[in-house]
Amino acid sequence: MKFCGKTDVGMHRQVNQDSYRALRVWNDEATLLVVCDGMGGHKAGEIASSTAVDIFCEKIASSPCEETEPDKILEFIRYTLVCAASEANAAIFHLADENDEYQGMGTTMVAAIIYKDYFYAINIGDSRFYIVTKEETTLVTKDHSFVQYLIDNGKLSEEEAKDCPRKNVITRAVGISDKLDVDFFSAPLAPWESGYLVLCSDGLSNYLDQKAMEEILFAPSHWFVSQEEDLARKADALIAFANDKGGSDNITAVLARF
Repeated sequence: MKFCGKTDVGMHRQVNQDSYRALRVWNDEATLLVVCDGMGGHKAGEIASSTAVDIFCEKIASSPCEETEPDKILEFIRYTLVCAASEANAAIFHLADENDEYQGMGTTMVAAIIYKDYFYAINIGDSRFYIVTKEETTLVTKDHSFVQYLIDNGKLSEEEAKDCPRKNVITRAVGISDKLDVDFFSAPLAPWESGYLVLCSDGLSNYLDQKAMEEILFAPSHWFVSQEEDLARKADALIAFANDKGGSDNITAVLARF
């Protein structure tokens, strides 16, 4: 599996509080992708997101799956992902508790492990995980946000949500409490046949609808460009699109081709 990650400060922010990682783990048998979008004053958000990524990835990389039965693989990876996120949560919560300048800091987290042609993913906050093919775009995760709460309760339509002034208010985050509530998702990739996995912060998803995402990812590629370079160009194009539309926030995109 080929993958690539890119991040950009955007057009209006001074500090990039997003962090990401994309790497092979478990003797190169699995791919780990993660995006965190930090929040907090000064550089606290940057510290929260980078701390979360570092601790989360270290925990995953050091816990290879040795199970062989599908049900046991699923339970092992679910447990490992949740434990890794919980360790990151505890570390950030402790940092904020011990340092006045870090109080209130936290971060979103969306992460996926691709192992034996399945994806296993978790989500806390409003960073997102998409599966994009030529035929359809599937949003795997569900935002933990005030706007999503209003949509779920019939108080706001999807169209109205695009311009809601409280769009950036999230209802879950890593590091803001000593307890963490994690959503978990898993499915085989075979039904989608081929396409892209996209993990991103809301600095991208707030500007990029599904049609635009499909057009950018499936734009014709030059025959002489490697798959790695092609992914890098597509990640740059996604970020450029968000910046052209306003770039009001930090923008991060992690892509993997399956």
